[in-house]
Amino acid sequence: MKTKADIRKEILDIRNNLDINEAVSKSSIIIDKLKNTDEYKNSTNIMVYMDFKNEVNTKIFIHEALSEGKIIIIPYTDMKNIEIIPVEIKDFSDLVMCKFGYLEPRKEKIDKPYDVKLIDLVVVPGVVFDKSKNRVGFGKGYYDRLLINRKISCKAIALAYEFQVLEEVPANEHDIKMDMIITEENIYK
Repeated sequence: MKTKADIRKEILDIRNNLDINEAVSKSSIIIDKLKNTDEYKNSTNIMVYMDFKNEVNTKIFIHEALSEGKIIIIPYTDMKNIEIIPVEIKDFSDLVMCKFGYLEPRKEKIDKPYDVKLIDLVVVPGVVFDKSKNRVGFGKGYYDRLLINRKISCKAIALAYEFQVLEEVPANEHDIKMDMIITEENIYK
């Protein structure tokens, strides 16, 4: 079996070269499927990543969820402590572009982190997944550390393009499995 690093590089090359119109079209299908899940409908407090470099686009989802009265929590990545700080936003003015090129909560917002135990649903990014719902991210374990502290009823749903879901990926015992993976073609439960 290939290493996580090899698989990560392979899939990132494909994702980074995805045609922008194809990415937008597939993202729209994936977001519609997410919004039709009971997990979304029954959630009030939703943590969702800000898309980056051709990831499944979450911006429209965030706008729609906010307009439906959902509480939206965006991850702030604390590189120094290798942790995610969940931060509630009211709208996109609460976000700023970070040095890596994606939107994250403004620094002054991270003083009041959102209690991870109050989150009902975490929409998780990832580089590659498998049909058993294992996830390979960027290798630092940020989401694994966050998800281990969530309440039992909180679901972790990953959004991905179908080419990101392989038959099997290497997984360690500390890797947290997803509850569901949604692609433009399938829902893996």
